[in-house]
Amino acid sequence: MRTQGLNLEQAPPLSIPVSFFLTAPVSAATAGLLLAAIGPEAITSSWLPITLTLTHLGTLGFLSMVMMGALYQMTPVVAGSPVRRVRAAHAVHAGFASGVAGLCWGMATGAPSVVFVAIAVIFFSLLFFIGPVGLALLRAPTRNETVVGMTGALAALFLTAVAGLWMAHGHSGMHFPGPRDLWIQVHLCIGLLGWVGGLISAVSWQVLPMFYLAGPIDRRWQRSTLGLTALGVLAPTLILGLDYAGQLTAVQTQVKGAAALAALPAVVAIWGLHPLLALRSLAQRRRRRVDGSLLFWRAGLAMAPLTGLCAVAAYLWTDPHWGLLMGWLALWGWAGMIVHGMLTRIVPFLVWFHRFAPLVGRIAVPSVKGLLPDRWTRISFVLHLSTVVAGAAAILSRNAILTRLTGLLLLATAVSLGAALIHVLLQRPTPPEKS
Repeated sequence: MRTQGLNLEQAPPLSIPVSFFLTAPVSAATAGLLLAAIGPEAITSSWLPITLTLTHLGTLGFLSMVMMGALYQMTPVVAGSPVRRVRAAHAVHAGFASGVAGLCWGMATGAPSVVFVAIAVIFFSLLFFIGPVGLALLRAPTRNETVVGMTGALAALFLTAVAGLWMAHGHSGMHFPGPRDLWIQVHLCIGLLGWVGGLISAVSWQVLPMFYLAGPIDRRWQRSTLGLTALGVLAPTLILGLDYAGQLTAVQTQVKGAAALAALPAVVAIWGLHPLLALRSLAQRRRRRVDGSLLFWRAGLAMAPLTGLCAVAAYLWTDPHWGLLMGWLALWGWAGMIVHGMLTRIVPFLVWFHRFAPLVGRIAVPSVKGLLPDRWTRISFVLHLSTVVAGAAAILSRNAILTRLTGLLLLATAVSLGAALIHVLLQRPTPPEKS
């Protein structure tokens, strides 16, 4: 079965992407519970163990879980190149999930040995993910901008994992590999802009026309986005590498400033150019009806420039509010909104394709939209948007009530998402009655 150039017959078993997708709301719920229990202490500094725990629940437990599952699904379908030994993805999921749980537990409780073991488990799980998926992408017969972007995002994930592994020394009883603020800054740059932003932009060029009949985006603009993102990720990485090798003689404040400025092309591409092009594409869509998942896309894309402005403010001023606000908007606003919205469209489509498509013409089957009531998605959207707004207000005011309310709203959002996914996954064809 081929749809709009997609190789749907090469799709992996439904259980593979779904196992990753279902883990995401669990991570978000855990983050919500922690934030509600701990309160404003969790949003006073980017360096606190509990803040790092919440950050990694968002980056690894929520975003990366969904994105890894999506790559297992999209690589054979979009790139036309099956992932070899794809059922090993279940082992990758188990290792990555347990590693993330151990990492967050170790950081939150101050257990260096747990952190050290957990980061090793995460790293090797990512290697077993990146290897087969990366090889499939490199062998892909299709070399369009989406495939190139997916490949670049995977490379950024590898760099992020290497930096994270090296930085874990600082949380496992050993010395940090270098200036902590420089390493964290570059680690965040590669992870947020290269891995998360790179994959979101590349996937959007395929998903928006497919699910929303959005207008086309000129391939020259797609290539510009790819080029600026690559430049804004590789340049800070090079500066970090030269500093680690002792090849830079400048003071560390100058090195950190240079690394931040070197990331500017990626900031412009991911939080400026891409959302502008994507929103314009959605405005030109042929289907005028606005459903719940489209609200997620619009909100997430609209928050991207705000995230970029907060990143600039964090560079210009030393007030920790700006860095925390940038991280919050990036994780649960921009990327979190888009990922949440994509799940509400992709999971119903996958369930329909695997369970109902083969029965078309033989029995009555529901539509893709019929598998998940739109009102459920709209409720999730209101909860998610309220969480982002409450969290931003809590960071700026450091109000205890607002902080705990944000945690409860995040928990409610996670429960809503999890319930929606389970509802869709429970849908199965009704066997025809025997005459």
